[in-house]
Amino acid sequence: MKRIVVPTDFSPTAERAFQYALDIAAKSGAAVILYHVYEPVESEFIDNVTKRRLYNEQMESDLMKQLQRLTHKFVPADFSVPVSTILGRAPVVDNILGFAEHNQIDLVVMGTQGAGGLKRALVGTIASRIIKQADCPVLLIPEKFDWKLPAQIVYATDCMAPDRTAFNLVLSLAKLYEAKITVVHMIHGDAGETNLDQESGFFEKYAHALQQDYSDFTISFELVKTVSMVDAMERLHQELPYDMVVMVRREKHFLQRFFVESFTKNMLYTTSQPLLVIPEDF
Repeated sequence: MKRIVVPTDFSPTAERAFQYALDIAAKSGAAVILYHVYEPVESEFIDNVTKRRLYNEQMESDLMKQLQRLTHKFVPADFSVPVSTILGRAPVVDNILGFAEHNQIDLVVMGTQGAGGLKRALVGTIASRIIKQADCPVLLIPEKFDWKLPAQIVYATDCMAPDRTAFNLVLSLAKLYEAKITVVHMIHGDAGETNLDQESGFFEKYAHALQQDYSDFTISFELVKTVSMVDAMERLHQELPYDMVVMVRREKHFLQRFFVESFTKNMLYTTSQPLLVIPEDF
């Protein structure tokens, strides 16, 4: 991991994301870019081009000062990796995605807002659009998150593909924090005995292959039967408290439907823990 970008709107939630990114950077050696997108004023009430230009230049200057103050607030004087501040121009989502692509960003870390953090983030907000379109992993830090070292990482899989690139990222994060990894597969509890046996068999083969590939790292595996993915995730946190959950974003499969469709129907899923979404082709 070489470059981490943190989009900020100067909110407390964005500050939490910045702190998390700084901690990852300190352990991994990655550079951090604190990034704010603004919309230049083009109002006709500012009556000529020169005045609009001067107004926008002053706004840019003020925003850069805010970014620098934020950096001075959270970055220690002896911080070992570079931290830079950059302004971008609206539209917000396209700008962030374009910046990440053109600058070979390895990880986007951003805050979410709303009930429990993820519920609103996954219902049509900027964070939702970014995790659905980004070519790089996106780490969402919920509004209610209180910083703690991630000791337990849950990797939720549909067992449809090896996803070794995604798992390598999970493993690298686990090693940075000396965290444990539990691989979880959820199956529909009303699928019928034959289908349940098949799903269990798929997961057993998947688990065996994964453990063989990463024999130097102890991985736990859990099979969860449920009639509701949201209910399963809530129960999982009660039964297996985790500090980060990781999912692979598939373009036309289980996890995409889980994110895009389930949450937009206002299903009651909330969490105070970070969510890492990794693109399928990452």
